[in-house]
Amino acid sequence: METTEFRFAFYARDFERSVAFYRDILQMEQIGGWDRGEDKGALLSMGSGRVIEIFAEPYEGGQAADGINLAIKLPDVAAVESSYNRLSKIGADVQNPPRDYHWGHRSFLIHDPDGIKIYLFCDIPEFEPEE
Repeated sequence: METTEFRFAFYARDFERSVAFYRDILQMEQIGGWDRGEDKGALLSMGSGRVIEIFAEPYEGGQAADGINLAIKLPDVAAVESSYNRLSKIGADVQNPPRDYHWGHRSFLIHDPDGIKIYLFCDIPEFEPEE
């Protein structure tokens, strides 16, 4: 299966707050959006064909985000540390400081305005798994 884009889509409990979080706090570029009266949405780019799509109100059969986790891979340990420092300073809902995990990732956790868990992580260079 060949793909050209990956979209993570969800229904926000507070549309404006969620869009501001991904755009302003996580610094994603808003690449589109719509407001057609009965429905509203926004598209934010994570780069390289990866898009967050936020819907304002659940349509029939849709529901607000529950039980969803998102993982964003950063280039290296320095990027994890600088992201943690920046997000902590601006008051993001940071749950824990970065730490190394036995499966080879360094990561920390934040929550978006809808309670979605967002893990920011990188591979640990020259990692050797525990036996």
